[in-house]
Amino acid sequence: MNRRIQKLVAVITLAVIGVSFGLLALLRVQEAKEFRRPHTVQTYGGTNYVVQLTEVVVGKTETGCVLIVYLRLKNPNPYDVTLRRNWFVLADHAKDYYLPSTTGTQTELIKLPAKGVVDREMLSFTVADDAFAGAVALMVGRQYMVLLKDEEPFEVRLRDGEFRSFRRRHW
Repeated sequence: MNRRIQKLVAVITLAVIGVSFGLLALLRVQEAKEFRRPHTVQTYGGTNYVVQLTEVVVGKTETGCVLIVYLRLKNPNPYDVTLRRNWFVLADHAKDYYLPSTTGTQTELIKLPAKGVVDREMLSFTVADDAFAGAVALMVGRQYMVLLKDEEPFEVRLRDGEFRSFRRRHW
């Protein structure tokens, strides 16, 4: 009888652990889906376009912290749409605002072809060291903010040249 109880306890323990891992996996998948949810926004001239976050990369360089946001942009219109890179403004928890870099491979304009998609548009921001101590959001259109990071502080200390990639808001 004692042996039977031990087996039953072991089976129940394994079942609880399995269910816990399953629920944790389901929660992570749900967080990733929420992160990648498409947002229909307007240009300042009133033209519609769709923005979808695909990935956020946090890194450290010799000159400071870097935040790279990868977007999928879709133009549902029958004509080309041109977006200014400086319309995409990053805001941190302290209400500090950052404009994306327009140097190197980053041009000032983002051109969306008629009824077309730009799968991996990159926005690169140089931010203060304490920018990740709370929520971080990206303005993707006129009066439209998308949350990139939740309120929890990012406590990982990155070394120069180290980057971390995220596909959900909790990092």
